[in-house]
Amino acid sequence: MVFLIKREGEKFLIKNKVTINSIKEGSFTKNVLMITGGAVFAQALSILLSPVITRLYSPEQYGVLTVYIAFLGMINLLGALSYDSAIPIADDDEKAFNVLILCLFILFFATSILFFAVVIAGDFFLGLFKAKEISQFKYFIPIGFFLTGLYTVMSQWAFRKRNFKSITVTKYSQSITGNSTKIGLGLFNVGAIGLIIGNILSQSAGIFTLIKPNIGEFKEMIKRVEYQKIKKLAKRYIRFPLYTAPGLFILSASGQLPTIFMSSLYGSGIVGLYGLARGITFLPMTIVGKSVQDVFYGEAASIGRTNPVRIKELSNKLLKKLILLASIPMLTLILFGPTLFSFVFGSDWRAAGMFARILSIEVFFHFIFHPISTVFSIFEHQKKAFVLYVFRLLLVIIVFTLAKIFNLDSIITVLIYSVFMGLIELAKYLLAQNIMNEQITRSFGGVK
Repeated sequence: MVFLIKREGEKFLIKNKVTINSIKEGSFTKNVLMITGGAVFAQALSILLSPVITRLYSPEQYGVLTVYIAFLGMINLLGALSYDSAIPIADDDEKAFNVLILCLFILFFATSILFFAVVIAGDFFLGLFKAKEISQFKYFIPIGFFLTGLYTVMSQWAFRKRNFKSITVTKYSQSITGNSTKIGLGLFNVGAIGLIIGNILSQSAGIFTLIKPNIGEFKEMIKRVEYQKIKKLAKRYIRFPLYTAPGLFILSASGQLPTIFMSSLYGSGIVGLYGLARGITFLPMTIVGKSVQDVFYGEAASIGRTNPVRIKELSNKLLKKLILLASIPMLTLILFGPTLFSFVFGSDWRAAGMFARILSIEVFFHFIFHPISTVFSIFEHQKKAFVLYVFRLLLVIIVFTLAKIFNLDSIITVLIYSVFMGLIELAKYLLAQNIMNEQITRSFGGVK
């Protein structure tokens, strides 16, 4: 079978679907291992230092951090209205750079709006969610929003340029800087502010590392930035702000609202236990899974929409590896969660191990299925993802509404939530498979 693929003005005649767009499976594996190696170091350091940090801060102070992360987590994906996802898939570097400038403009504007909103109505809004304990730290919300957004935009450019080495370096710097800050400020007994500042640095450190290799290129391309080009590209990739950004906001809200609801229902002490459990449980899976997802997206974007067969093959092989990788941590948490948390973090944190045992269900399904869901963006089916995310948010609201009505125990509430979220991840994967099958049928006349 012969495929004719056109990409960036060049035509490639492919006689064997194994050699497609010069993308070698070995290259993909190498890049995954490189970024995952940095992520593993970051997670290992965070886990190793967690027993020190939990002895410097109380569950209540962790509760403040958890609520702060929840509020920031709901909005930080909107920093560039998801236009940053278009950077790796733009037709050429000039267009990609114009998209990058668009992202930076939106980020500056959104940060300004958020800052004034925090100044004018921050206390009132936090009070609605019974989160007044973080009012004194409200100005850190726009700071964290801007720095995290800037890192995200620049990392997308690095993925476009396949500069995986710089991204790996930032994983090291984020972990070292963030954890060192938490411990250093904790020794001075500054309270929850030490955790918040450390969290901001753990999300954004390494921005200059991503910018430095591109300074010369940026100086040349800035001369070719034009308003009309930016306007045209904003229209070309309008599906990202129309569907991806709201979808990610809803997805993030469905993940962060449980923290806010639990703060309202059970208090900051329980939220602190839940927050540590979620942080530790999701830390290995999220960091490694995010690295895999980013590399998969970068490689799939390089392959291009014209070859869905190769993308599906890549996704199937990736799924098998992720299942093997996630099984051992999940079983360990289910069998020994409370005992491990009590031993590692102290007896005050044993209940966090119960939450970790339950959350391992959601984490497992999220880890194995979520990286492959990037095909929604690759094939520009953002609307389908948006509908699924809306349904997920509705499920979250229903679960915690029932918890309030029936006065459910926090453990039972989290168990119901975790099971439902796992099922949503499965539905997301099945929908992604359906999209790839449809694309294969449309492109190659039914060859799968």
